[in-house]
Amino acid sequence: MNTNETLQPHRPQQMSEHAEACLLALSAQGLGRKISLGGALGLAHYHEYRRTHDVDAWWMPEATAEERQRVVQAIQDALRPFGSVRVRTWGDVVSVELRQEEQTVFSFQVAHRSAQLAPPQPIPWTDAWLDSFLDLVAAKMVALVERGAPRDFRDIHTLCHAGVTTPEQCWTLWRRRQQLAGSDTDVARACLAVQTHLTRIALHRPLNQITDPTERTAAERVRTWFEKEFLNVLMD
Repeated sequence: MNTNETLQPHRPQQMSEHAEACLLALSAQGLGRKISLGGALGLAHYHEYRRTHDVDAWWMPEATAEERQRVVQAIQDALRPFGSVRVRTWGDVVSVELRQEEQTVFSFQVAHRSAQLAPPQPIPWTDAWLDSFLDLVAAKMVALVERGAPRDFRDIHTLCHAGVTTPEQCWTLWRRRQQLAGSDTDVARACLAVQTHLTRIALHRPLNQITDPTERTAAERVRTWFEKEFLNVLMD
């Protein structure tokens, strides 16, 4: 496949001070390599195209229960100078959240990984792990199929148009990750899910109700590309 597996990570130019404080604190306590950075901030290390405030990460398999507790505590300590901090858990996710004026302004979430395509890489600016580009694209594809938020569509569109991946490669990575996780690999069903999300977004925000011309043009471009190119890849 042609996915650029040689992309070299770099420190994002736009990074939340809260995210930076947490990652530096983990590194200082020798805990940075107990997690691997994923999500939008992980992608920004390979291709930076939008600002993100939160951190999504995975536990490394070798992290013990005691080390996981220390990671959560270190994140809490790093965030306390900025406001009140709370910890929430659901399923296999732990979320450390910063609140200011009764609003959650930042979260650092860590979950257990169900599948991994390639080993993580060292983050170039601090002592922590970073998911491979392949894993980040695969995870974004899972989000597109299962969640289908507007940002998921924009992210995949941006990555493909930047030339760092292609629709064919996105679907291949999705299938590989689904297989490793023991999940459904039915591409027709995945295609229907994406189309359903796209229809929902179009009904919720019709193009003729988007008053800003730049936003309207961008939304039309993304929606048309998915309908005419991205989803048609599955028909080849």
